[in-house]
Amino acid sequence: MLASLATAYGKWRGLAVVDADSGRLLASRGEHIPLDGLDPDEPGSRLVGGASGAPRLVSAARLERADGTRQLIVASGPLRLPDQYGGRSAYVTDAQGRTVLASGPHAADAGLRKAVQDGRGDVRRAGHRYYVIGRGEVPAGPHVRDLGLTVSTVVPVPAGTAVGDDRLRGLGAAGALLAVALLVTWLLVRYVQRPLLTLHQEARRVARGELARPVSVRARGEAARIAGALESLRRQLRGETAESVRALKGRGELRDQPQRSRRQKTAYRSTLRLVLAGCATLIATWAVALPLAGHGQGGQYVPPQAARDQRDRTQAAADRIRRTLGETVADLTSIAKLTAGTRVGDVLDDARPRHGAWRSLYLVNRDGRILARSGHHPLDIDRRSALAKVKPGGTAVLQLNRSGRVPVAAAVVPVGDGTRKLVGELTPDAFNGVLTRSGLGRSWLVDPSGRIIASNQGFIAFRSPPAPGGRTLAATAQVKGAKAVEGLGWRVVTHKPLSWTRLAAYETERHAELAALLALAAAGLGLGWLELTVLRPLRALDRSAQALAGGDRTAVIYPVHHDEVGSVARSLELIRQQLAAAPAPEPPLPPPPADRDARPEAHREAREAHREAGSWSSSSAFSS
Repeated sequence: MLASLATAYGKWRGLAVVDADSGRLLASRGEHIPLDGLDPDEPGSRLVGGASGAPRLVSAARLERADGTRQLIVASGPLRLPDQYGGRSAYVTDAQGRTVLASGPHAADAGLRKAVQDGRGDVRRAGHRYYVIGRGEVPAGPHVRDLGLTVSTVVPVPAGTAVGDDRLRGLGAAGALLAVALLVTWLLVRYVQRPLLTLHQEARRVARGELARPVSVRARGEAARIAGALESLRRQLRGETAESVRALKGRGELRDQPQRSRRQKTAYRSTLRLVLAGCATLIATWAVALPLAGHGQGGQYVPPQAARDQRDRTQAAADRIRRTLGETVADLTSIAKLTAGTRVGDVLDDARPRHGAWRSLYLVNRDGRILARSGHHPLDIDRRSALAKVKPGGTAVLQLNRSGRVPVAAAVVPVGDGTRKLVGELTPDAFNGVLTRSGLGRSWLVDPSGRIIASNQGFIAFRSPPAPGGRTLAATAQVKGAKAVEGLGWRVVTHKPLSWTRLAAYETERHAELAALLALAAAGLGLGWLELTVLRPLRALDRSAQALAGGDRTAVIYPVHHDEVGSVARSLELIRQQLAAAPAPEPPLPPPPADRDARPEAHREAREAHREAGSWSSSSAFSS
């Protein structure tokens, strides 16, 4: 059995069977395996030193026999690193920081080894060359212990490459934002805060009964109209009627105010929402101009290293696909060699659940008829013609369908004399996960016709991948290197937009877009809060004040918030109560303009109407 397993997995250098209770060696094959430190209760993987000094990975699995005896199957193999491309080198260090494995053109460089073992620096300078060091810990898995290994990759920085930044542009954007913030603050203070504070003080003064001084509020829009209504209410509280006003004018104690200019009329009629709209426009202008100012600048040049990295990542993805297919063939071969005759069907249900990437596992005869099956029901395809492409006694990987909704690939190995074959169908997820890697971009696995059979994103089976855009790094790599995948013709195609690369220009663009979005969000929250808590209650208060100045004494004015607007509302309610408790006066005077210097000639018709109303009221009272 060990001989069969050794031929099935070429990566195993030694195999052994150990009695779990006594630790006695029952059988062995290949190189010597150190058995010290094996734990029968928690078997797993560990790293040991080989006879030649190269590290060996020793893995153990527990086997429970039907008679109750326990055995350990132990395998050892070399610790290998993937092939390195583009002049990069890779190092594997253990938990103590010692380098146990190295690969690449700079694997023997003592300075780089020391920098990798140091574990702190990310850039090393050697003469006029710079090297960037990236590190990643090897994670533990369901069948792998945490070995404390760290993989470090060293990449030489091309000569003449400089890390660019946009400090001046950033300072300019920060200065522009500061100017916008100051301008917005000044607008809000000038047209919202100060008028409300003055209106709050004037309303409290009138409500307390201090009626000698006219209401003076320099404001626009709603605040100006409320100030005019408050002045009208002050005059009503003083008992000023149309006759008294005419008497004061006759004695020269009350002068006609000059007619309001067009600018004063605009200020009286304008609304504070225009101020908020102007503030929002200023912030939105800065937020839109910031990304557009640096869009595409400096992004036309792509370092050759970026293109090489994309090719290397694509080739590494193709190598991972090849290893996945090779391991699938090896697993099926081990199942076929460890069983004989009809016993193959008995182990299918036990073998398939151990491999999550297998969709179904079945045994077929020479005519393609299924003799035993485990897992999902095989697809309804011409399996006989597909399996006829496999050479007698050989192993292969086939693409079973060229159309449909789900692409299916299968590994095929002979069983016994080769008249039967063991077929393991692979799910698309077996390749989708392999294509998902950081920095790879969009990746597709395509068949010889260029149609998609797997991808790291959503895809429609057997469609062609999209054409790369004008600013996209595109690469392709053939899946080859193993005997089982000969003639398969699969390729890995990757597209990575330049905006996804870690170039200085694109990093600046992304930071600018983030700053613009944050500015828009802050402006929306701040100005929206101001609209809800200040402007809407102020507009409602404007309508109530106009109604009260017009003679409505029945509508109670309720404050909405405990702020300046609420204080003005409370003062107006006190004034309403005072007017309601006083004797019924003659029709009220119209509200004067917000500007104290406005002339009454502009309201001559209104005064005449009030005069006539007053005369009619007096004559009616006399007749009565």
